[in-house]
Amino acid sequence: MAESDTVFSSVRTQSLASRIVSQVIDALFAGQFKPGQFLGTEAQLTETFQTSRVPIREALGRLEALGVVTIKTGAGGGATIAEGKPDQFATALAVQFMLIQVTAEEIFDARIGIECRAAELAAEKITDPQIAELKALLDRVMEPDIGRRESVERILAFHRAIVEASGARTLITLMHALEHALLNLFTALEASPRNSRIGYKSLQGIFERIAARDSEGAFTAMRHHLLDRRKSMLYRLKELKDQALESAES
Repeated sequence: MAESDTVFSSVRTQSLASRIVSQVIDALFAGQFKPGQFLGTEAQLTETFQTSRVPIREALGRLEALGVVTIKTGAGGGATIAEGKPDQFATALAVQFMLIQVTAEEIFDARIGIECRAAELAAEKITDPQIAELKALLDRVMEPDIGRRESVERILAFHRAIVEASGARTLITLMHALEHALLNLFTALEASPRNSRIGYKSLQGIFERIAARDSEGAFTAMRHHLLDRRKSMLYRLKELKDQALESAES
């Protein structure tokens, strides 16, 4: 008898695979399963759900695609509740952002919510080695003779380090997802590496507040910086759209 026998009810209606998937996910959220816990073999799960192997296989395939379970074949095989993989989730979320065509404004608004709170937390939790790393990343932003994309990557690395110093895994994962969109967006909107570094003074202010462990000041400095960048970037985006429209009409 599998451990899951006492958790799930049988399924006898249409869309059996969907119902099985829902039951497994509901049980996971209810705390009835933990990462690494064995769910059952295919044969055991057919007994648990009182159905054939076809919907079980379909359900397990969906659960595996969602990252809920891992499947091992052969002797001693079966389905096991997966370990968490935030990076995998971040990549999947970034793809979904692209597929639903989130706007630049939506990206900036999400960024403000994530990074302002992250700066506040980072000021409370940052270690001395992390402060040194953050300063080194800030210094790299001002290095000469770098291309536009490299400049943007360095700025994002500075922001990423702040979010990671917050220790907030949800914020870190969301920031990683946003980075895919931010890198391409910023690279397209920045007119030159010099322009991408024009906000160095405000980045310096953010660093100083975090290094001083001033959480309120870090929050405020980050908010001012991001609101300013949001305004300038959206203005630049409008300029590019207007230029494209003029070119199309000429």
